[in-house]
Amino acid sequence: MAPIRSKSSEVARVKGMTVSRPLRAARVGVFSALSGIGSTIPFPSPIGTIAFDSAPGFFAALHFDAVDGALICGIGHAITSIIHGFPLGPLHAAIALGMALTGFAVAVVNTKLGVVPASVVGVAINTALFPLAAPVMGWAGAVTLIPYLLVAASLNASIAAAVHKSIKAVRPIR
Repeated sequence: MAPIRSKSSEVARVKGMTVSRPLRAARVGVFSALSGIGSTIPFPSPIGTIAFDSAPGFFAALHFDAVDGALICGIGHAITSIIHGFPLGPLHAAIALGMALTGFAVAVVNTKLGVVPASVVGVAINTALFPLAAPVMGWAGAVTLIPYLLVAASLNASIAAAVHKSIKAVRPIR
């Protein structure tokens, strides 16, 4: 007798495997928690929300799929802004959406071009979000964030790419 499967338990086929909703929810929860832990390691910068919170989202985008990457990057920034007291106020909602776009783009570019171009795109989009700080910090303040965002995004992407490559070398995704 075949097992009974409900339509609500299957979500999508990701890299050849069917991903159930509970699995995806657990994965997003665990990696979002890792983003929260990373957010407690901030970079010295004019604003406290530049931290190691993107690495789990970048990893999820590289290793799993665009939906996981987008959710974890967006939730990761939301957690970071909560932990650091919303220094940019409601603009953090727009930044979280921008980070979700970043996670999505990293996954899409990874499937088409590979890990290195995907990481470069992730760093570029993450750094390009600096104008969202202008209403609070002014344009001069927002422009001063560029080197901090560039370094932080590069380190986050490098960590994610290194972990992804290491896991893929040990256990290739089929």
